[in-house]
Amino acid sequence: MTRGGNCFRRAAALLLALLLAAACALPAFSAPALTQEAGLYAADVQPEAEAYLLVSLDDPAHPVIAQKNKDMREYPASLTKIATAAVVLDHVRDLQQTTVVSQRALDALADTGAQTVDLAAGDRVTYEELLYLTMVYSACDACLVLSEAVGGTEEHFVEMMNAWAEGLGCHDTHFVNSHGLHEDDHYSTAADLARMTLAALENDAFLKFAGATSYTFRGKTYEHTNVLLLPDERSEYYPYAQGIKTGTTKKAGSCLITKGEKDGCSYLAVLLDSSYYHTGSGEAVKGVFEDARELLDWAFDSLSVRTVADPGRVAMQVQVIDGKQADTVALVPAEEVRALVPNAASPEEIELVALGAPASLEAPVAQGTPVCEGELRYQGKLLAKTTLVAAQAVQLSVAARISRLTRAWIGDHPLLTALLLIALAAVVLLAARRRGRRKRTAKRRTGK
Repeated sequence: MTRGGNCFRRAAALLLALLLAAACALPAFSAPALTQEAGLYAADVQPEAEAYLLVSLDDPAHPVIAQKNKDMREYPASLTKIATAAVVLDHVRDLQQTTVVSQRALDALADTGAQTVDLAAGDRVTYEELLYLTMVYSACDACLVLSEAVGGTEEHFVEMMNAWAEGLGCHDTHFVNSHGLHEDDHYSTAADLARMTLAALENDAFLKFAGATSYTFRGKTYEHTNVLLLPDERSEYYPYAQGIKTGTTKKAGSCLITKGEKDGCSYLAVLLDSSYYHTGSGEAVKGVFEDARELLDWAFDSLSVRTVADPGRVAMQVQVIDGKQADTVALVPAEEVRALVPNAASPEEIELVALGAPASLEAPVAQGTPVCEGELRYQGKLLAKTTLVAAQAVQLSVAARISRLTRAWIGDHPLLTALLLIALAAVVLLAARRRGRRKRTAKRRTGK
């Protein structure tokens, strides 16, 4: 091979290596969808939170089950740390690596009253330790050390956080810091925080950190700030809660994002700006925990996942052209369809609607042939989508097709058809005359 050919091969190999490296550097999180953002149902409870969102985790489309002021900008407080942890996990593969606590990170928290684990300048800690402390105990010093380790400076790391959020479609979010201490220009919404949390949950490591009920660091055990997870907090313990993050400041009020799972149904609850404290059973508790319990209990008690359609349910009949012993075919769901619906909803209230069905099909039609899309709706709102297929096979009638095509040809070419008939009649007449002449000739020859 020529020198030029070798150079080309080396350049191509280098380009391929760069493309592979770029692919490996792509974010580990994808942009989640939120469907039915107006909310499928109206909750018959009234949480104190100024904004909330309840999302189904059992459907990949993540339908919004119930909501209030989901797009209203609020201060997220330490819910910010969800984005911080997600960006760290997006950029650090080896969580056993260590980093050094800087004096700058500690100075940034001086006189703020922030929750910390008393890290000291020069301490060497692993990313894993810092992530546990950030997500379980909401330690602001651990959070700042992470931001400096990954971003070089907290300012640059915050730029990374904003870019990550924007990439997920969070257009009503703006971060000023990595820990959530109050800044007037630091805000988000319930819908945006749900998107960020759903994206973070795609990484199993995130759930490990956000779902731990406690973490022991240097001989001291720190419990999760979400007391719904803690059996010792008897008045507030909620056995169906799992993780994820709390947030509280005077301006933000009491905030919480948590998972709830019971009887095969899973939800993500996002609650912002609930009462800071109120007196429940003789003790001061954060209102957001009762809000979450109330909202999740409503969903668990009122809704369930059940079959809303199966291949035995007919959406409509479609005409079949040239069918043998059948001139229509039923359209049915290709498979069983399950959706989250109110327990009180009757099967008759759930509509199966065909979208874009053709006016007719031409035989032969095989059983199971996809025909169009279908939607399951309850009170006008989308529950699920499905593919509608032919319920049975319809064979071709050859005689019917020939007859139809002939009629169609005649209808499309009346003049040619008339000429053809005249020609055919002339041929028949000519043939008859020739037979007559042959008979007369034969009689003369025989004399009969």
